Amino acid sequence: MTGRSRAVTALLSALGLALTGVVAIGPLTQTAQAADVTVALVGDLQSELGCPGDWQPDCTQTELAPTGVPGQYATEFDVPGGTWQYKVALNDTWDVAYGRDGGGDNVPLTIAGTTRLRVSYDDTTHRIALTPVNLTGGYTDADAALVSDPVREAGSDEQFYFVMTDRFANGDTTNDTGGLTGDRLTTGLDLTDKGFYHGGDLAGLRSQLDYIEGLGTTAIWLTPSFLNKPVQGTGADASAGYHGYWITDFTQIDPHLGTNAELEALIADAHARGIKVYFDIITNHTADVISYDGGVYDYVDQATKPYLDAGGTAFDPADYAGTGTFPAMSAATSFPYTPVIADADANLKVPAWLNDPTLYHNRGNSTYTGESTTYGDFGGLDDLMTENPTVVQGFVDVYDGWIDLGIDGFRIDTAKHVNFEFWQQWSTAVLDYAHAHGKPDFFMF
Repeated sequence: MTGRSRAVTALLSALGLALTGVVAIGPLTQTAQAADVTVALVGDLQSELGCPGDWQPDCTQTELAPTGVPGQYATEFDVPGGTWQYKVALNDTWDVAYGRDGGGDNVPLTIAGTTRLRVSYDDTTHRIALTPVNLTGGYTDADAALVSDPVREAGSDEQFYFVMTDRFANGDTTNDTGGLTGDRLTTGLDLTDKGFYHGGDLAGLRSQLDYIEGLGTTAIWLTPSFLNKPVQGTGADASAGYHGYWITDFTQIDPHLGTNAELEALIADAHARGIKVYFDIITNHTADVISYDGGVYDYVDQATKPYLDAGGTAFDPADYAGTGTFPAMSAATSFPYTPVIADADANLKVPAWLNDPTLYHNRGNSTYTGESTTYGDFGGLDDLMTENPTVVQGFVDVYDGWIDLGIDGFRIDTAKHVNFEFWQQWSTAVLDYAHAHGKPDFFMF
């Protein structure tokens, strides 16, 4: 390369060729620098900027011009979209070159489309800087096609008021014991213990609709309200099902909270105020009714003891999830633990299909890692075999029934502990049913 003035002229001339539609704008200034240094942008983009090839330190078309500030060089280039690597080389050779952070590594660059960049170099720090000089301006009507409405489910903009019904308001003291007689370990009621029922009910919630409406609420979200096992555990570990997650009957409101008719009345009053009613629901488990022969509950993985069909052939339930078929199983031989149901509890659960022990995983308490996330008993509760189509259809029927009663949507508990195929089938069926029965905005989350 010859003198600096001739290089600047060559740079302007060569970049005027606009190879592949790329135009360099030329040096910002050609004020002489004190030191006799030339600086060239080199990389795999040089051929896009008018050079005969890439990685050529002596190409005048990509030389940076002095800015008038000692040791500072800069030129603007129109760089086409793509992924590039670059650095700078001094004095037309590779003897001295600088890249990322003033070191020797190439600098990566990815841009979506042709962009005018000011490439600058500081000979004191040996750092390279890129500055866009033609950023897009403000929003115009022409930009409308670039932006679409956000994807939202109907109901996702509701203003929810979350209610744990037992802890909200007691509107009917006659149901405080849930129709049961005895001490707290039988009825579940103990106003002095936070682990037991406190008397809140649907009647109390209904009596406070003015208050809830005044908050700007558009939807009430109720904790699980189905019939629960009143008390689980023994001694100091005993507590009640006031929270609603120990379900024995998925078709009935727990008597501690009221009746199905009272729920209908609550929904009617809420709807009259423009307020929807949502249920917190469960498909992962039921109350703890099944015990294991031998009294051991540690999780046993499939590698140690696989499931066996009724004929003794090993299989993984995941292989059948979503297929509509499932192997027949034997309570006596198919599981790592033999499930046992006390005679008094043989028909405790509703619907009746829930009393079949082969519709549960029966593999021990979840460790909340690996396969136990979906196959293990959540907190010791009976974990349903949600890979089995009988369970899928059973819960479709259960929750279709609550849609018929007037519920506007569901919040789904323990969703990550249920196999994905279940949600694909169940959610589709339930939403289709809701939409076909007058609830186009039915929402689940």
